[in-house]
Amino acid sequence: MKRVAAALLIALALASPAAAHKLKVFATVEGQAVRGYAFFIGGGRPNGSPWIAKDAAGKVVASGTTDAEGRFAFALPAAATTDLTVTVDTQEAHVASATLAASRLAGASSTAPPAPAPADGAADAGGDEARLAALIGAAVQKEIEPLMERLEAMDARLRFTDMLSGVFLIIGLAGIGLWARGLRR
Repeated sequence: MKRVAAALLIALALASPAAAHKLKVFATVEGQAVRGYAFFIGGGRPNGSPWIAKDAAGKVVASGTTDAEGRFAFALPAAATTDLTVTVDTQEAHVASATLAASRLAGASSTAPPAPAPADGAADAGGDEARLAALIGAAVQKEIEPLMERLEAMDARLRFTDMLSGVFLIIGLAGIGLWARGLRR
């Protein structure tokens, strides 16, 4: 019985911490700005927590504190050519980050309203295609944002199947211990 208890103690010591109060960050590009928020898996949002945005080289692009709903926003830098990482630190041992790929930032500058047609009436086919692609990209981005946000929230929550798997893992380990004990007798 002592060995089973020891095995359970070792399993508990090696177990990762529960994610019931884990901090997550959601960030997206909207036009010429980055907007997002931080949230806890178990519910709630950090109020007044410092956040910082850095480029791939580690240069600080923007910083501030979250509002009462855990939100943050900042204008995109003019020369955003690398990934941006937004990190929120509640200063209570909860730190989380979200990275925006450079490819998402590059499309932000193309969401500006289309330029007027040339005065001589000549159509600029290449420019029209680029403006159309930018408008389609912005429309698709607007439609998938709620889906991306929901996936981020669902990805981190503890599921019933996760708990059930943990219970059966413990039962299985106890069974292996009892089997090994029976072999020695």
